[in-house]
Amino acid sequence: MLDILLIAIIAIIIGANDASNVFGSAVGSKMLKFNTAVLFFMIFIILGAIINAENPSKVYGNLVLDYPDLKKIFLIIIPVVIVTLISLKLKIPSSISQSVIFSLIGFSIVEGLKIDFELFLNLIYFWIATPFIAFLISIFFCWIINLMFNFLKLNVFQIDYQIRLSLIIFGCFAAFALGAHLTAAIVGIYSPFLNLNLEILNFYLILDDKKLYFFASLLIGLGAYFFSKKIVKSVGSQISNIKPIPALAILFTQIIILLSFSSNFFIDLLNKIFPFQIFAIPLSASHITFASIVGIASLNKFREMKPQQSIKIILSWIIIPISVFGCSFFLTSIYRF
Repeated sequence: MLDILLIAIIAIIIGANDASNVFGSAVGSKMLKFNTAVLFFMIFIILGAIINAENPSKVYGNLVLDYPDLKKIFLIIIPVVIVTLISLKLKIPSSISQSVIFSLIGFSIVEGLKIDFELFLNLIYFWIATPFIAFLISIFFCWIINLMFNFLKLNVFQIDYQIRLSLIIFGCFAAFALGAHLTAAIVGIYSPFLNLNLEILNFYLILDDKKLYFFASLLIGLGAYFFSKKIVKSVGSQISNIKPIPALAILFTQIIILLSFSSNFFIDLLNKIFPFQIFAIPLSASHITFASIVGIASLNKFREMKPQQSIKIILSWIIIPISVFGCSFFLTSIYRF
């Protein structure tokens, strides 16, 4: 039961923080009230989880070729919780997906489980490439959106209305895209056990994928409802003070990249376009968001960027996975002896 409690904590933490990335701009511009924004967030997070979470969650099961002991799953989750809480305290965005993967690797090495290192290296390649892709796509979409509004020749009030409405629509799609990746990160380590009859606490429980995705995404939504209000409002005001069009470009970048690595339709389409294989992988929304902000800031010669904070965030992309791996390796080693 400890692992279930820890997973619930992670889900609530995710909901408290990621709601701001999706609807912060809409709440900040007063197009949406907070309660309405959270309702949209919950609905589309759940839909995204149920429809698309199965694809990226398979990576966690495929990464380790042997079944880990279900009773030791908490050793994978505890390091993720510890490092995530520390990063939140330091106000540094962290990737739950990457943390779970590196914790699983540390655990598996100590336990002597077979690891698919080729898959692991492919994940790292995509994780390195994703911020660069987000950087370029955000610039492109910012240019396209500006061009579109200039072409339509709308007045100030029409532009304001269209932008606010777009923030809501794009926010819903972003929540849908996030649902697959966030939920996969939470329940992915259970993927080898899905649809198996397992004896837990002297009774049989059927671990069904749709049920797990639903309850995990519901917990994310509840975390957003009860704990994200201050974060959403503060982030929203910051985004709206910058410019609304970059906010749209950031959301659209999130949607395109996250769906490209979770939706069967987008994966099949990309495999027809590119000569190398594209497959569903868990991605970090915070990395995509930061890289998109940097991309848009480059249009103004990085005047709005804070160099020290940016370097701090980039370094955390290296430090956090290593810390989770080390913590998992250490805890599992202690538990064995």
